[in-house]
Amino acid sequence: MTFSFKDIEHSKSVVKETSLYTHHRNEEALFMHIENYVIFNRIPTFAEFVETESYLKSEQQKYGQDFIKFIWPEDCEIPQPIISYLGSNDFSLDVLELYAAPPGTFVPTRIDETPSDVRVEWVNDDNRVAYLALSAQADKEVSEEFAKQKQPYTLAKFENPAFCPIVATRSDEAVGSIDLYLKEDSIEIDNFYVAMDYRCKGVGTALQQFVMEHAIGKTVLLVADAADTAREMYNRQNYTYISFRYELLKVFK
Repeated sequence: MTFSFKDIEHSKSVVKETSLYTHHRNEEALFMHIENYVIFNRIPTFAEFVETESYLKSEQQKYGQDFIKFIWPEDCEIPQPIISYLGSNDFSLDVLELYAAPPGTFVPTRIDETPSDVRVEWVNDDNRVAYLALSAQADKEVSEEFAKQKQPYTLAKFENPAFCPIVATRSDEAVGSIDLYLKEDSIEIDNFYVAMDYRCKGVGTALQQFVMEHAIGKTVLLVADAADTAREMYNRQNYTYISFRYELLKVFK
């Protein structure tokens, strides 16, 4: 089966859809870039991009949002005139890459370094508080305000039947977690986080090993930042590169 970014969990709140783009907005999480964006269905002309930018800026301002975000068509380059425009108009540009690990192909690393008392489990009533505390800790690395704003969003994810997070604990303290989305043919890894004191000690590998052991015929998918060193680890673990896409962000001062 062939996978693409369309198989990655995304905002379901469609505001407007045209032949050129689809506009998503999550009114319960207006502060989150990943939930509020325009995704292009095809490469826009320069004039179409500028017109869409004007539309999105106006829409975002109605809701007090201080940013605009665009997602480019998968595996498509950005024309030079638009690249030049982005550079002179304070846009940041990220390259995201989609990776897949078919059943039985995962190669664990550092598994021998995992502390013997670290336990990986599905999030349940007994460990949910520890999982939520770790999620808040991860969000505080962005800012205290972001962590406070995101709490209701994190809790709401449990209403999604596909959402099945896992957590690694040591002496009842959460030291790592992954948000999983279980679908018919795939399992998506999202929000992969390991506490600072436990990084490079096998906890991340133990979490992934748990995912692979429970994949049972499903392909494991994840998205990595092309500039992130973690992508090197995914290559060593035998993930296969699938595709890329650009994401454009402008935050108004």
